[in-house]
Amino acid sequence: MFKRGDPMAITHRKYNSSEDYEKISRFLVDCNSYYGTRFDDNLTLFEFQAALASGLESPPKSVDDMLQRVILWFDGDQLVGLLEEGAFCFDPEYRFLFKEAIRIRKDINPDHEWEVYEGDEDFEAALEQSGYQKTGEYWVRRDLNLKDDIVEANLPHGFFCKSVPDSKEHGEVYQAYKLCYGIPFNEVILKNFYETSTYRKELDLVAVDGNNHVAALCSGRYDEESKLLTIEAVSCYPDFRNRGISKALLREQLMAAKELGANRATVYTGMPEKFPAPNQLYESAGFDMVGKRFVWKQQTSKL
Repeated sequence: MFKRGDPMAITHRKYNSSEDYEKISRFLVDCNSYYGTRFDDNLTLFEFQAALASGLESPPKSVDDMLQRVILWFDGDQLVGLLEEGAFCFDPEYRFLFKEAIRIRKDINPDHEWEVYEGDEDFEAALEQSGYQKTGEYWVRRDLNLKDDIVEANLPHGFFCKSVPDSKEHGEVYQAYKLCYGIPFNEVILKNFYETSTYRKELDLVAVDGNNHVAALCSGRYDEESKLLTIEAVSCYPDFRNRGISKALLREQLMAAKELGANRATVYTGMPEKFPAPNQLYESAGFDMVGKRFVWKQQTSKL
């Protein structure tokens, strides 16, 4: 973070090369030290989304190719903001650039929806002035202090835990990811995950039964510099639900993250009114609410 310079020196352009990737990684680590998880953008999220998106393309594209959609702001040669399709992040000294980011995104996609934490008044004001309105739809951010004791939970008798790379049942693993995200998973995506800097096999876990069938999955990423565990997926096959498997597998992940040096865990869920099960899971595991991230949509003109 640094003090704002001459506004006339601020420029923006599209992502260019792997050199930009390194600048983005450093920038997101710095921003996390200021915003914490509330700003909802960090190195883990950035790497995860890039790896996921490139694997869903047909044929698969490189991460660099996928990042051509990212817009970067610079003050001189210093990166001060970025805009992705599903996320944005600005140095706290440069939040006045929100309105420009809205205009640029609107030119690219007039129907783009924004997700903004309740209480971020400067961004909410910029959206209102740009013709957007807040909806009743929102997402929830929750955090857990890993310095505290982790809630006890054990896998049922006959079930055991192992890492995804050690599992040969990749078809069942792909399906477990799909249960959580509603999108197809494949070998390319898993390979992309393995190659990101925040991937740790100790945090990519499945619970299997005595016949080696996958019952549940719990996947997360670890940013060593910020000591942050970001939980990306927790899902359980319908036939194995209501037996405490997801909670026990989540505990295994949290314990593994503590061993790696994590002092915080964070997770993002849908609104409790529509998705009660995951919200109840994290509440029962001791996660506290950080904030609600509301969806803003372009106002439709009235005839």
